[in-house]
Amino acid sequence: MRMQSGGGRNRGGGMMPGQGRFNVSLYHTYRIQDEITIRDGLPVLDLLDGAAIGERGGQSRNEFQLQMGAFKSGMGGFLNANWKESTRINGGSSPDDDLSFSDLTTVNLNLFADLSSRESLVSRYPWLKGARVSVGVENIFDQRLKVRDGLGETPLSYQPDYLDPLGRTFRISLRKILY
Repeated sequence: MRMQSGGGRNRGGGMMPGQGRFNVSLYHTYRIQDEITIRDGLPVLDLLDGAAIGERGGQSRNEFQLQMGAFKSGMGGFLNANWKESTRINGGSSPDDDLSFSDLTTVNLNLFADLSSRESLVSRYPWLKGARVSVGVENIFDQRLKVRDGLGETPLSYQPDYLDPLGRTFRISLRKILY
């Protein structure tokens, strides 16, 4: 039996009142080959073996992504975690010119509450009808990419604050839909 709400649409995708949702997804990417030919006659760039086209190193062979979410009665949260394997860039004729880029794990969390679903709150404060509050933290553990040259030093342009100037970020938002 499905509960119907206005307009003939299913409430919450067919959910009964008081029910919630929970989901978990895990993705693994394994790159077998990742090469670029810029122009005929030039060498092929192997992004998995020392070549790069950006400031964040070569291409990671392995990456994992975890996504989790829960929702019930107008409240919920989402967690997203990403891991990328270390990479390297061949810097030239000397091994001291090579750059090593560390593994990188980032975790993000977002929580929200649809205040309209709290009938006692909305009856007391009618201006909360259509309001939603969200709190989020990006890069919870303030992880930064670490770059080292062949001598173990971090080149100036690869300092963590240049590569990721924000680091851990907190966000609070209030959204209001006018009826």
